[in-house]
Amino acid sequence: MKKRYDKKSGVAWFYNFRNWLKTKKLPDSVVLIILGVASTVWFLLRVIPKPSRASYPCVQAVAPIMSGFVVYLLSLSGITLIFKRLKNKNISRFSLANAGLVVLLLFFTLVNITSDTSVTSAQVLVGPEDGPNQPVGKARGAKPGVVVWAWNPDATNENSKNVVENGDWYFTPKNTNGEVVNKMVSDMVIKLGGSKNPSKSWDAIFKAFNRTKLGENKGYTDDEKIFIKINQGTSTWSITKEEQDNGYEVPYGVKEGQRARYGGPTETAPYVVLGLLRQLVNEAGVKQANIYIGDPMKHIFKHNYDVWHSEFPDINYLGISDKFGRYVSKPTEKEMLFYSDKKLADKLHDVTVSANYMINVASLKPHGSAGISIVAKNHFGSHARRGAGHLHYSLIAPLWEESPRQVGKPSNGGYKKYRVLVDLLGSKYLGGNTMLCVVDGLFGGGADETKGPVKYFMPPFNGDWSNSIFMSQDQVAIESVCYDFLRSEWNGINKHDAANNVFEEGPNMRGVDDHLHQAADPENWPEGIIYDPDNSGNPLTSLGVHEHWNNANDKQYSGNMGRKNGITLVSIPENLVKSGK
Repeated sequence: MKKRYDKKSGVAWFYNFRNWLKTKKLPDSVVLIILGVASTVWFLLRVIPKPSRASYPCVQAVAPIMSGFVVYLLSLSGITLIFKRLKNKNISRFSLANAGLVVLLLFFTLVNITSDTSVTSAQVLVGPEDGPNQPVGKARGAKPGVVVWAWNPDATNENSKNVVENGDWYFTPKNTNGEVVNKMVSDMVIKLGGSKNPSKSWDAIFKAFNRTKLGENKGYTDDEKIFIKINQGTSTWSITKEEQDNGYEVPYGVKEGQRARYGGPTETAPYVVLGLLRQLVNEAGVKQANIYIGDPMKHIFKHNYDVWHSEFPDINYLGISDKFGRYVSKPTEKEMLFYSDKKLADKLHDVTVSANYMINVASLKPHGSAGISIVAKNHFGSHARRGAGHLHYSLIAPLWEESPRQVGKPSNGGYKKYRVLVDLLGSKYLGGNTMLCVVDGLFGGGADETKGPVKYFMPPFNGDWSNSIFMSQDQVAIESVCYDFLRSEWNGINKHDAANNVFEEGPNMRGVDDHLHQAADPENWPEGIIYDPDNSGNPLTSLGVHEHWNNANDKQYSGNMGRKNGITLVSIPENLVKSGK
């Protein structure tokens, strides 16, 4: 299959230049010299200002040409040939030898510089272009830029296989300790709100959000509605007709082993949301009737509905049919979401538009086309169409560009390109109305959105389920943190189960964090794009703060180093993140 490259990338430039030279019918030796000089100059211009760029695919593509050219220069025959070709009798062999020596020294200096990058880092594959601890944007929240990460290995059953035999799905009650998860959620609210009293912490969270949204220091009032957006995207296509008739029993219904190797895809499971509902109703004082929960274009799986409904029967649970006691949302009459490349617009759901607050509950998982699927990608289920295929063109690896589907081929990779994810994060009805983001990482996702969870290798998981929950009021910051976890876990070195071997490096495709750069700072927008998803005439400003940690072992962001204006990762327990400079 023909290889595709980003038209603006160094890889594409190099190969196009090579092909152009061939059309000139130049001797091979001349082509070699021209390409050698061009690749060496380009390599030096890219790598000297920022040595970590030596790991980028575009640099790696020309490095062999450059190194071969250096060796060629240093060979006596190469120097003699250049001398004859140039026909310059004023240049001595001694001068050419000195020039070659300088090139050699420069070459080995670059080798030493670039060897400083860790071979176990995800940057060996690609790595984010902005490097570690370079925050951009404006932090948000009661504690601006704070992301709370709770980890407890007792949260899940380490012996769970997540297979169909004996109903051993990851989301079944025997595989999660609900009380441990409930305490994790409670502790996170306390950390995020800043008070040991959960009710006061919730008040601080509501007030911080309303200061940003309304310019008012007001807390929650009794008549306000909360919509909890969950991740339930496979509920209308991954199960059998029989299971739909029984109330959407389980994902990936299996008969005689069909689809068993995937398990259930990593989506919203019962217990993180149950802990959140207990907090809202019992601590924040929100009436059950004022809470709506679901994935508007989909149906809530029975294994979730049964757990939530048994304790909170008066909450409005969404579905595409009212057959099982679900609340059926309706599309708005007019388009409410306007994509900033001016190609499309979408209607939304009445439950979304009428909500005073949204809580975005996403899953920790890679994605075949976006690289990651966290809080931004979760909004692919927020519009009123029946599917989200119309939005994939703006992702880094669009679904329909290759046939058969080539997962992880970033034909639209790179930076400063239009990303629909920025519009979703900025819409006043979606990201702009999100008071709180929660990422369920009790079971970390497999290689793409269709796979079941797998055990993770990076510390502190060390071959167990990831047993994590993330929470923040800054949607850009929490996505940045979760991205760092995923790119470190799926680094091309860790090898997971056989069902995931086809695609191990998705979160490390070039440009996965492009939408985070753009959401954090309009200076990173592509030329010709003005993000205004509400069609209001008022372009978006910073939606939060973005940066990458220093490394996967210390997990330090700027705030953890005592610096200002960046992310602070607060862990439970505290020793998960290295403290101090």
